[in-house]
Amino acid sequence: AASPPDCAPMASRASANAVDQSPERNTDNVQALELPLAKHENGVFSPLRDASVWFRTLRSTFGDRFLGFLMITFFGLKGLSATLLQTAMLPMFKHLHASGDTFQLASLVASIPWAMKGWMGVLSDCLPICGYHKKSYLVIGSFLGLVGISGLLASRFVSFGVWPVAGWFCLVNAQFATFDLLSEGKYTEMMRENGGGSEAVSFVWSCINVGSLAGSLITLAVVDTMGFGPLLQVMAPFVVLALISALRGDLPESRIRGKRGAGLQWGKLMSEPRLFALAACMAVGALVVAISAATLPSGWQLALVLIISVGLVLIGFAALPRTLARSNFYMFLTSVAYVDLTGPLGYYYTASASCVPDGPGFSYGYYLAVTNIVGGIGGCIGSVLFQGMQSWTFRKAFWLTTAVQVLASMFDLVIIKRWNRDVGISDQAMFLFGDAACQQIAQMLVLMPSALLNSLLCPRGAEATVYAILAGFQNFGFAVASMLGVWLSRWLEIRSGVAGSGVDCDYDGLSSAIIIGHLALPLLCIPLTFWLIPDVRMNDERAFELVSPAPSFRSPASSVASGLSPRDVSDLEHEDADPYSLGASSAPYASLADGPPVVMTGFR
Repeated sequence: AASPPDCAPMASRASANAVDQSPERNTDNVQALELPLAKHENGVFSPLRDASVWFRTLRSTFGDRFLGFLMITFFGLKGLSATLLQTAMLPMFKHLHASGDTFQLASLVASIPWAMKGWMGVLSDCLPICGYHKKSYLVIGSFLGLVGISGLLASRFVSFGVWPVAGWFCLVNAQFATFDLLSEGKYTEMMRENGGGSEAVSFVWSCINVGSLAGSLITLAVVDTMGFGPLLQVMAPFVVLALISALRGDLPESRIRGKRGAGLQWGKLMSEPRLFALAACMAVGALVVAISAATLPSGWQLALVLIISVGLVLIGFAALPRTLARSNFYMFLTSVAYVDLTGPLGYYYTASASCVPDGPGFSYGYYLAVTNIVGGIGGCIGSVLFQGMQSWTFRKAFWLTTAVQVLASMFDLVIIKRWNRDVGISDQAMFLFGDAACQQIAQMLVLMPSALLNSLLCPRGAEATVYAILAGFQNFGFAVASMLGVWLSRWLEIRSGVAGSGVDCDYDGLSSAIIIGHLALPLLCIPLTFWLIPDVRMNDERAFELVSPAPSFRSPASSVASGLSPRDVSDLEHEDADPYSLGASSAPYASLADGPPVVMTGFR
């Protein structure tokens, strides 16, 4: 659940919930929360005390080892390393003489694991390896990341070509996506059992933002003078550290012993075949999109990805409960509607004077690092703004995010049209305080209500699978937006080349692409909120309790860290124990997930 603007009431409620819902937990930590809260009423050093209460709540909810694992995942991998990986792509592919649209397609291939998170969730839920649903997949993902980062480091000395390098990026992203997915599923499960939802969301996004800021500062220090190599070198220790943390078992999970600890769990797989079919179709669709990006003409690419998208949406409505399916469809549409123009825009802003006379001519350090730093600040501003929006409805929150996205894109249009020069504003200032800052604010304002809505609607007992499907849908939407952007660029005859690519430079159609893909299409999504998004306040917890999805799968029981008693764990670990019997329901997911037949505004 989301927190109101004042931290003290939320902390009081979190500690109360912890005592009520988890009596076996360490009450010393809970009692330790009471003193700072009492002193907070006097108004002395309230920011420091709020931070102390926040961190104590996190430790009480998750424990020190899992909290450290979350820091490695969201600061080290998804924050710092993902930023370094992303910023290394533009100079690296330009070094390989890739044109702008080829760079964008290679970026799509590199990011495809994020669209396959649903299938990763299915595998982790239904196919334990060596008795673990999560640990083994974390280890496998880490080895993939090691192979990928090794290939990228070797590509500095060996010419692999564009598509093999895209494959190395893909393997590293596979590790990041695996850790991100399984961590999200675990902390969603634990915060539902133990409380502390808003604290967990704030902690995760704080780690991501701080890590992204650190990555941007590193990029600023080295990319213009030393190239992209040092960015990859800084990433490598975190890839190794994540492997060590996974092997240590820092993500809390009880081992399933006996014959049920290995092999496919058909009982769970067949408990809701439509949902698992959706995850499988999404994985296959993502792979087909990646292959088509490297092999097919743009027209065939677009037709294929649209057909796959329609099929996935239809399966989604058949497999998911009504409210969840509608919300998921809206988030997918917003991902698609904001057409990806990363390739032509990145090449335009960093083009030389011979390619774009009197153009911006940004250095990599400025375009990738300085703007990311400002963007990180913008992301923090977005987080703060989100805390002040808790009484808003989800619909109004999404209206605001669309408006801010469109406003940010207006700055791109002004720079390309050179209108800023007419009034004496430099390209650097216009881009820095316009697109760089506003776009990150908009992204944070999109991500946080989306994540909150997904977590509130996510069914109990299959968090990893369903949350991964929802996130995978949005990431698949980004892939569709990338394909659509390549097609739109070629249709408007935008040519973004570099020396040695065999493509010349022509950005006359770039302004039209921005008007269509960044202004018109996103605005068309606003009316759809009246049909697809619940008209419920973000802090209205009771509304979501009344329609919260009931347990949907006969899922393996939670670990001790999630509130399961040691006796239940002992029963679970017994060779003949049924891992689907503890607190489970065998009723179909679709019939349970919409909750009891209540009448409430916004849930139709």
